[in-house]
Amino acid sequence: MLKKIIMATFLLIGKSFIRLTEYLESHNHNFIVLVDSANNFSSKADTTYACDFSSIDNVIETAHKIDRLHNINGVIAIYENYVLPAAQIAKALKLPGLTIESAEACTDKEIMRNKFAAAPEKISPDFKLVSNKNDLIEFANQHQFPLILKPTNLVKSLLVTKANSMDQLVANYELTLGHIDEVYKKYAPNRQPKLLVEEFIHGSIHSVDAFIDKNGKVMVLDQVVDYETGQEIGFDDNFHYSRLLPSNLNQTDIDKIRHVAELGCRALGMTNSPAHIEIILSPDGPRVVEIGARNGGYRERMHDFANGIDIVGSALAIALGKEPDIKALRNDYCTVLEIFPKEEGIFVDIENDDKIRKLSTLVYYMKKVKTGALVGKASDGFKACAVIILHSTDENQFNEDSNYIRNNVSVKIA
Repeated sequence: MLKKIIMATFLLIGKSFIRLTEYLESHNHNFIVLVDSANNFSSKADTTYACDFSSIDNVIETAHKIDRLHNINGVIAIYENYVLPAAQIAKALKLPGLTIESAEACTDKEIMRNKFAAAPEKISPDFKLVSNKNDLIEFANQHQFPLILKPTNLVKSLLVTKANSMDQLVANYELTLGHIDEVYKKYAPNRQPKLLVEEFIHGSIHSVDAFIDKNGKVMVLDQVVDYETGQEIGFDDNFHYSRLLPSNLNQTDIDKIRHVAELGCRALGMTNSPAHIEIILSPDGPRVVEIGARNGGYRERMHDFANGIDIVGSALAIALGKEPDIKALRNDYCTVLEIFPKEEGIFVDIENDDKIRKLSTLVYYMKKVKTGALVGKASDGFKACAVIILHSTDENQFNEDSNYIRNNVSVKIA
């Protein structure tokens, strides 16, 4: 029997992801998972270590121990909460990674906004850190409504609210304070809750992914993803309902978005990292909403189906200090849809579940909550009840199935 030749050994920080671990195994890579002992994460890894992530000294000590035993070649963090520890570990092990300063900027929107403000062009909205209600009112008196209130260091639109008046802004603030400790405890236990208020930028929402090499060279994908928000489909909520490839934008606007994405990555001083850049195309030009030092959610599936781009492989290459391959092989149709309820309730099922499964363009369908679970809006700290992905080379069939979901699929609650 031939001995398996191991290509590289990766240390996955904080949490693993089944699609990533399956990829690693199928490409003859080893992986070790370093989990936070404060959480009960399960892992498919043959070797899993745990430590207290609230102590960076403990994290570094454990990482050195793992490296001595397994000879780590690359460090990977695929969740926002672990980008900073991954940078600290990479530095300690003398492996490719973000600088600690850049990792802090990528995971805290206050620092991020300050970095963007120093860019050579205006690339982001005005903002203010909110320590109390007076901070909120002071900013509102100097800017026009609507305004956005959001945590500085959460993901997935959690606790993000939009206000069209002072009364609504203050009400949103008080409601957020009622949820914030619980949401951080669940999704970001090692982070200090912080809020900021910022200008609402009118325009369409888009994103693009990129990879940055050890010299700071930013390689932005040609493919821009279009978003549709919950508010655009009649929800009083700010989640991303759909993500779409290919973009409906013209090439001029795509080029402007890619240009601003590059400026944003440079402003954060990113190196040795993937990047996920969310952008609003305003009448005054593209504005960066935020940049995550990771691949975008669902992007490994979207770009695989639509473009034949190996997003996971590119992230691994960057973690090893190598160049990624982001050239598209095709330009098919693909969309990811996140299904939320319009109000809080007890989850029963997804409407027309059986018919969803029969759609000819369906390539992925997963219910994310169990029957009987409490579900609700993203702005109240809940995540999606289901995720649906469609892919096709046939535009007409793709649009027909997309419209079926839009008009007939919803969350049944009790």
